[in-house]
Amino acid sequence: MWVVFDIAIGLITIFLLFSIVVSGVNEWFAQIFARRGYYLRLGLQRLINDEAIYNRVLHHPLIGSLYQERAAKGKPPSYIAPENFAMAIADVLLMRARAPKAEGDDRFGPQLTVEALRSSLQSPALMGTPIADALRPIIDRAGNNLELVLQGIQSWFNAGMDRVSGWYKTRTRKMLFVVGLALAVFCNVDAIEIAATLNQSPALRGSLFDIAKSAATTGKVGSVDVGELKTRPPTTAEWESLRPVFESLRSNDTNGLPIGYACLGVALRAEHADTPWNACVKEIGRSWRERSVTDGMLKLLGWALTAFAGTLGAGYWFGLLVKAINIRGSGPKPVPSAQLTTVKAS
Repeated sequence: MWVVFDIAIGLITIFLLFSIVVSGVNEWFAQIFARRGYYLRLGLQRLINDEAIYNRVLHHPLIGSLYQERAAKGKPPSYIAPENFAMAIADVLLMRARAPKAEGDDRFGPQLTVEALRSSLQSPALMGTPIADALRPIIDRAGNNLELVLQGIQSWFNAGMDRVSGWYKTRTRKMLFVVGLALAVFCNVDAIEIAATLNQSPALRGSLFDIAKSAATTGKVGSVDVGELKTRPPTTAEWESLRPVFESLRSNDTNGLPIGYACLGVALRAEHADTPWNACVKEIGRSWRERSVTDGMLKLLGWALTAFAGTLGAGYWFGLLVKAINIRGSGPKPVPSAQLTTVKAS
């Protein structure tokens, strides 16, 4: 019974480490291509549903100042404060509805009041537009309280951003699977093969249990705080702190995990050897030719299972790991690899 439980803890630990890498790579791509900002702008466009007003909002100082370069140019911001949006949209509506200035008009436009907002929505420039239809009930419900009007616009904005958040999460899950599958294939992280290896290696189960127990106790793997991975990718220093963890699991002896390809180490060590890329192409091609159809399907399934595990996120696997460690505490501790070697030698 405990052997099966130790295999489960080992797999959960591997999936936790794998999810950290997958989430970090995905977050890195998201920052480079400003995916959060893209979805924020898409959400604003759908929310306002008026191209002229949408462009004015993007160029408003409260919104445009959030851009790194200049208003509405370059990478868009990934977050807009609801109160800033409410003030910006109210100001834009007043300016949009204002008639051409006559002599003696206030050069800065009408003062922001509930009555001025209500009048702007009834102006020829805005009457019948989607933005007027959306905001009219908010203003009517607030009566003559400007603070309630602005709070209503903020709630309207937050509801729209919740919908955008759903779009982004759906896309992120798809991207996590794509990134996870690519990493599983290129790094040969096969969940089925790993489970079989754990079943045959008490030393490896012990090593993974030590890593799992340390992570469950401190909330960290290396120096990576699992709880912070939802908001940012690991830093360079945190990536470096994971290196000893991976090296302790991926070794050249029988106690190592079946991760990666042997061609990399052989190609780099051998004199006048082929390039690592060519060596790996030959090794992978030879291994697939020697596989049966059933073995090939199992390999593909193992990679797919690993990729799916990566989509669940490090937070999910960490929570499951903590529960598993607490249950496992009632049984005997798995034998670490160092102690197992000493026992065999004696």
